[in-house]
Amino acid sequence: MEGHDRRRAAAPSSQSALALSGRGADTLESNVASFKNILVDIDATASAHPALERAIQLAKRSGGTLAVADVMMLPGYSHDYLPASVQESLVRDRRHQLARIAGQVREVHAEAKLLLGRPATVLIEEVLRSNHDLLMRSHARDVATSGLSPFGAVDMELLRNCPCPVLLVRQGQPAATPRIACAVDASSEDPDAQALNVKIVEFALLLAAALDSNPPILFHAWVPFGERAVRRHMADGEFAAYLESARQQASAGLTHIARFFEDRFHQTPTVLRRGAPHHVIPEFVVSENIDVLVMGTVARGGIPGFLIGNTAERVLRKLPCSVLTIKPDGFASPVRLHNA
Repeated sequence: MEGHDRRRAAAPSSQSALALSGRGADTLESNVASFKNILVDIDATASAHPALERAIQLAKRSGGTLAVADVMMLPGYSHDYLPASVQESLVRDRRHQLARIAGQVREVHAEAKLLLGRPATVLIEEVLRSNHDLLMRSHARDVATSGLSPFGAVDMELLRNCPCPVLLVRQGQPAATPRIACAVDASSEDPDAQALNVKIVEFALLLAAALDSNPPILFHAWVPFGERAVRRHMADGEFAAYLESARQQASAGLTHIARFFEDRFHQTPTVLRRGAPHHVIPEFVVSENIDVLVMGTVARGGIPGFLIGNTAERVLRKLPCSVLTIKPDGFASPVRLHNA
């Protein structure tokens, strides 16, 4: 891995990686916006709000605003056993708690929004309704929990279906200068995958700039095509040459991506590791003490409402860090507003 440049990463530009993506400047311009309109989901009853702390920092740096949301879902049986007055009191109390937290935000404009209903659904509806460009959420709501907790059902549903980038923030005090990495598919020649690589790096640069971080590390996990099957049909020397050829191709792809962004951050740190992504990426995150991993979902542009890929899900369930996920071009959320 190359040395890290201490200079802050520059903000995204519309001219990056045009040849890499094969798309026009207007398309790239619309893909990556600044974090101007942030929706942060918190638990108003919790004692700490790590996602809110990060959201304030991002909004302050970008000159953006915050919508501080909490989701309250009354169980179905409550309508049969709880008087309407009691339900209204519960909602009113939670709304007051949320307003108090939002009112304590001084650095940026913050608005409290209590949402009622299924958490993932109402959060996505709010993203669509208010055109938020980033959704943030504290991954571990119970800060008293020790050890690593897997992403929950709401987290995974947001990662699958939310149309804007989703930043899940791990519990604990955030690093003053976080280490950011972006996982790209440097071996793919598919135009949609290449376009997604561009967006991943763009958003990693944007995040690094907003958090005064060092330039993000470009990471690629590569697996030789048909490794086990090919091994049975080759002599040792031939197989070794095959593996080396595959490694060189993966390395060239990673270098190709880095070169398109070399005007944005110098001495680009790159890491190439062999192995299945769901094994290699979490190991890399731990070994390099990565604070935030930026990654994409499967690159299937134009397919409305497709689910996040199995590989991405397996990676996400093992990550011990915060994660920012980016949707590919053409993604359309299956969630719709009632009046749409």
